Amino acid sequence: MYEDAKVIPALTAMRLPRDILLDILDRTVGERSNVTASDPAGTGGSETRRWCVRFLRDEPGLKGLGWIPCTHAQIHGIRNDELKIKLAMINTDACTGMPEKSPRNIAEKGAVSEQLIKLNARSKEQSLFDEAELYPISKYDLWFYCIHIGEKYVSAEISRPDGIVAGFITSFSERIIICRPGDKEGLRAGLGGRPPVPEDFAEVEVPRVQLRP
Repeated sequence: MYEDAKVIPALTAMRLPRDILLDILDRTVGERSNVTASDPAGTGGSETRRWCVRFLRDEPGLKGLGWIPCTHAQIHGIRNDELKIKLAMINTDACTGMPEKSPRNIAEKGAVSEQLIKLNARSKEQSLFDEAELYPISKYDLWFYCIHIGEKYVSAEISRPDGIVAGFITSFSERIIICRPGDKEGLRAGLGGRPPVPEDFAEVEVPRVQLRP
């Protein structure tokens, strides 16, 4: 969803005001813009994650709505214990914010993320697993603050993954787009003569899985 009439109520229900999320996005982009071509490969992605997570955790408006820092399963972000939602940040590709396309993570996710995303997909089928064996936070809905910071544009969405193959997210059950391509300028507009920073990772094709008969 991307229309204000749907986005604002959805974010309000999640206690994630859009104005706060957009402010955090702007501040994150500001810190990311300090990265230059002289930095090691991957610095842009790590700086985006570093600052976004810090801003999410330090934001007084989110703290007042019940959000607290969370490092469960080594997935760093914030969580709301009343809503039973966890929010983490990931760097995603140029499809971020496009209603007609689905974003993909830039860096491969690990086994823990894969397990939690699969739990998202199975959340309505509680009989498939024994809840008693799960740590309570593992049963929280996992959402991602998907951010793309490119030379041409910045885009972002709050989305719930429910499909993953070989470490790359293949589908989302819900997508709340807060910044579409073209809403905000990319890094190229604010480089001020500094050498442009190449993409941290090449575009990765989603692996195709062949099912045995």
